[in-house]
Amino acid sequence: MPDAPAAPQLPHGIMGLQPEAFPWMPVMLGSLACLALALIGWFLWTRLRRRSAHRPITPVTRPVDPWLRVEQRLQTLNIQEPWSREACEDFFFQLSFVLREALELRTGLPITGQTLAETRTSLEKSPVLSANFQQDLIKFLSLSEQLKFAGQWLGAAESLEWREKVKAWVEQLRRGELS
Repeated sequence: MPDAPAAPQLPHGIMGLQPEAFPWMPVMLGSLACLALALIGWFLWTRLRRRSAHRPITPVTRPVDPWLRVEQRLQTLNIQEPWSREACEDFFFQLSFVLREALELRTGLPITGQTLAETRTSLEKSPVLSANFQQDLIKFLSLSEQLKFAGQWLGAAESLEWREKVKAWVEQLRRGELS
């Protein structure tokens, strides 16, 4: 047999491609880790979707008109039988607080958290209300404080008269007539 030509040789010192085993183990472990992460993500996503589908939708509540709330409190304020000093104190406390709320709505001053002296100075500095109304208001607030702290009390008929007066004031404040 004739001699076969020799395979070409690489230049001196350069080695050709060497066969190397493929790293199957790290590739398999990486693939399994990616698959596990995808499975966990799918599980959490379906659970979140199921939870949001069963969540009850809360209805949106409209804000209550503050003037309506003040009028409702005035309507529910009644004389408690038997009429006593404690009942009179509570009645006038509630009545003065309702009037203070209405004043706060009209003037924007923080009157519900002020004492009588602080209320007087706040109203004197504020040009929103007329001077006559300020005097009537201070008279009523001082009367309600006397009933609470001085131990005095009024009869049921006089208390109802004050409630009707305060109702009229609140209505005038709502319409802006006392400013």
